[in-house]
Amino acid sequence: MRSEQLGSLVSFHRKKAGLTQVELARHAGVSRSVIQDLEAGKGRTIWRHLEAVFSVLNIELKPSGPLVEQWQKAREDSV
Repeated sequence: MRSEQLGSLVSFHRKKAGLTQVELARHAGVSRSVIQDLEAGKGRTIWRHLEAVFSVLNIELKPSGPLVEQWQKAREDSV
């Protein structure tokens, strides 16, 4: 997923939740500029901020790719 797509995803969820950028930032414990940059697809948001925003908006990212099933199996086997 590219940063522009991620920004669009966050913006869509935020609006559906009826939140302003300021409200989302407050709930996620980040600054409004983090939300602005994220939604603009600037790509400089750090992972812990993304996790906080996703948590507020109830967004779950799932890995995909040709080796994901093998990776998941390897993780299960190691537990």
